Amino acid sequence: MPTCQDCISYSQKTKERRECRINGETPPDRDSDRCPSRTFIPRPGK
Repeated sequence: MPTCQDCISYSQKTKERRECRINGETPPDRDSDRCPSRTFIPRPGK
């Protein structure tokens, strides 16, 4: 199952902080099915 870190909207802002451009701070291992806005788009090659 893909996770938030596999989405094109997900990025690492600092060493400790990671976030989704749409949903804000998000854990990297959250299942993509739990995306609150249902905007999960897999990164190319994933």
